[in-house]
Amino acid sequence: MDKLSLVALLDEDKEMVMANLVRDPSLSAARTTLEKAIDRLMYRYAEACDDAALTDSAQHILQAVKNTLPMMDTVGEVRAWNRQAQTRKNSLTLSPLALALLAGGVVLVIGAILGVLIGGRLTGVLPFVKAMLPAALGCGALYWAGVQSARPGGRKKPQEESEDVRTEVLVDGGKAWHCLRGAVLQADGQLDRIREGNAVLKQRASRTEAVGKVDPKALELFAELLETAYAAGDEGARESASAIRFYLHNAGVDVLDYVPGKESWFEFLPATKPGTMRPALASEGRLIKKGLASK
Repeated sequence: MDKLSLVALLDEDKEMVMANLVRDPSLSAARTTLEKAIDRLMYRYAEACDDAALTDSAQHILQAVKNTLPMMDTVGEVRAWNRQAQTRKNSLTLSPLALALLAGGVVLVIGAILGVLIGGRLTGVLPFVKAMLPAALGCGALYWAGVQSARPGGRKKPQEESEDVRTEVLVDGGKAWHCLRGAVLQADGQLDRIREGNAVLKQRASRTEAVGKVDPKALELFAELLETAYAAGDEGARESASAIRFYLHNAGVDVLDYVPGKESWFEFLPATKPGTMRPALASEGRLIKKGLASK
């Protein structure tokens, strides 16, 4: 089975994440999209990984990535709108004097008209003057009411202009994806180091367990017996060496003769021909006791 990878799981969701980023590129929505992608990645990794230690490490690393999302440079565009609003009121504000003049003028004009209508025909200058005098005074009052209303103090001042600035920050979907994927790649690297460290610890533990089945003093004894058997070279010695080899193999210890390339596992004595005088003892590739050879 291939090694479980965070990036491989994330790439499976690329189409969905990119679609959400394009649908709403605002800063808050993009952050929510990336956070959901990380949450989904946490869940899928925990579901697929059978190593509790790796799962726990992945959760902590991805949470750290999630916490760094606000600091990622994902901004693609910044839009700003300026809206100016000005409110003006053209209605008049009549002072008490203007209101009095207006009311008086209207009353005088209407009174003059009603007097003419009620009195009938006007004969002579005096009745005409008496009829027109109220009308003239009413028109004058209306005129002064208009003058009072037209003065600057009679109008409301326009309100000052207000400016409304709106800024919108848009996220570049491609940049956001690459930032997220780069962070997840680093998380994968950290998990690989944790995985390798756990493997080394397990290997050391298994070696210790295997070697622990054989007492160190017993190993020394077996090494001496093997040296004696190799020195004798007869059939009985070979059978004894084979029995010792079989016993140590079942205990997790390998009996190795000298071969080129393994010089560091042996001590050498000068002799007329090369050969193994005492085999080396090892467990899962780790040297336990050096052997003795001639060259």
